[in-house]
Amino acid sequence: MEIKLLREFICLAEHLNFREAAKKLYIAQPVLSRHIIEMEKELDVQLFIRNKQSVKLTAIGHVALEEAKGIIRRYEEAMNKIQLAKSGLAGELKIGFLEAAVKEFFSSLIINYRYDYPNIDLQMTEFNIGTLINAILEDKIDAGFTLSCNITKVPGIEWKKVYGDVFCVVLRSDHPLAKEEKISLRQLSEETFIIEESSGVYDQLLNLFKESGFAPQTIPRSAFPENVLLMVETGLGVAILPRHLNIYKRPGVNFVELEGEGAAVDIVLAWKKDNTNPAIPILLSELESMDINSQKRDLAK
Repeated sequence: MEIKLLREFICLAEHLNFREAAKKLYIAQPVLSRHIIEMEKELDVQLFIRNKQSVKLTAIGHVALEEAKGIIRRYEEAMNKIQLAKSGLAGELKIGFLEAAVKEFFSSLIINYRYDYPNIDLQMTEFNIGTLINAILEDKIDAGFTLSCNITKVPGIEWKKVYGDVFCVVLRSDHPLAKEEKISLRQLSEETFIIEESSGVYDQLLNLFKESGFAPQTIPRSAFPENVLLMVETGLGVAILPRHLNIYKRPGVNFVELEGEGAAVDIVLAWKKDNTNPAIPILLSELESMDINSQKRDLAK
């Protein structure tokens, strides 16, 4: 049954006059009469009692009226949601993130997004650097905040820089170099490095060692930065971590910035090139409207 027939039925039921209802609907009275007869035949019920003096709803007609109104209301809601989704103003957006990388701005971003686009359902999931990109590629999330060195060699991924960061050496507080503002890897050639070989930053770290002219002695590290800091504090070695991870800093360790252009790393928002979710450009727009760098100034302290 067509939606327009339900609208015609509702209009007639509200006016109980074929002439007035037809005028309201901008159709001829005989056309309206024929449509109502067709509707009654399709439903196999009598909806109206008609005579020369009046038109009345039958008991079944009253039931049909309430149901028709409900159908029209749900139809209009569905059409509205579809149009909103088409324009990016409604739908669903699944966001992945590395907690420390977004800690300074993420809550403000989500609050602003929800305020501006209340009909978009935001779903947020925390990942570690080794699993976030796979979550994007496998369509488990639409977009994710991660490190640039984790995506440059991944086909089918696009990204946008959110802010710039730098790698630091994590040392015990009593290490001779722990009070320096900046150090080079060459100064640490005799150290044991705690490195997770399966992490997305491993290739960039290998390039840093290559540029410094030595192959590091390494021991496996945990995927969790808190555990890495504990390993450093207990004297198992030194680590190289992005500066934003100093939010997990323990009293017994220091973050010292690495020298050189190769130590730079960006925090980016990444997504699949073929993901057509219109909520992704909206997220990018929300990011552009925020002064992320001003919220990250304390990272350098």
